[in-house]
Amino acid sequence: MDRRKLLGFVLVALLAATAGCSASGSISMDPVDDGSLAEQASNDITIVEPGQNRALVQEAIENGSATAVGRQPPVDERLPFHHEGAFYNLSYAESGTQQGYEGGIRIDYNASSVDGTVIDYEDLPAVDRTALELPLTGPEVPDEQLEPGYDFGIGITYTEREANSSVLVPDQEYDAVRYEGETYPIAVDVSPEALTVYEYESTLVAESVAEYVTALRDSYEFELSGLSEAEREVVEDALNGTNYIEDTDNEGFDSLVDRFRAHQPVVENDHSGYYVVRYDGQLYWVEVDYGSYLDDG
Repeated sequence: MDRRKLLGFVLVALLAATAGCSASGSISMDPVDDGSLAEQASNDITIVEPGQNRALVQEAIENGSATAVGRQPPVDERLPFHHEGAFYNLSYAESGTQQGYEGGIRIDYNASSVDGTVIDYEDLPAVDRTALELPLTGPEVPDEQLEPGYDFGIGITYTEREANSSVLVPDQEYDAVRYEGETYPIAVDVSPEALTVYEYESTLVAESVAEYVTALRDSYEFELSGLSEAEREVVEDALNGTNYIEDTDNEGFDSLVDRFRAHQPVVENDHSGYYVVRYDGQLYWVEVDYGSYLDDG
């Protein structure tokens, strides 16, 4: 078969995520103009993974609200979503539970033969097309990253109502799916589960890039100036790519962490923050991984 899908993409993403993970901290500084700042500080709906998550985000934005079920929130992003020129925050609240099904679908991308019943992707019910959209339309991967048997699995969640219209859940009625001329064996494994209901709401943040960037800069921009020699060395190294701090007693980075944390980040988690910074006349989108340099005192 010619089509090779998402497995390699996932492996690459995992490798990228773990690169530099042994460092004691890091800082990256990306020069930005208004357009690239808006891009960095938001999530483009078109790059949300195909399938249930993208459909959820789009429905919430276009209708103002949407409902999802699962063991955990399917979408939990702190940065706004960019859609058709405007920017929207998505929030959610739990609103009870309902019975449904949870499990996964596995796909074999390089089967030498296909046994059993086959259905065209276009003939699947809408809920099943959505579930299979990511593994069937995702990026192709090289043959060498595939092995005999099922290559890739994706988690799925179906409500009782969705299962009633499905030909895959709870009982798998077809053994393979034909997509763009190729046939892919699939294996569906689900079980009944009590699922949490999440009610999503969207809030308009800005109606244009210009409006969003103005709000970002007014709220978060600060000048990185008056640096010590040690601080400037760390910053200058970050201009050429992410500067991973390998040692645990880097005076310059330690001081910079304090400088950055004295300002409001655009978004922050327990170990890192994103900032809008002006340095030597240039605007930057800066990610600081505080690592072992957090002051817990």
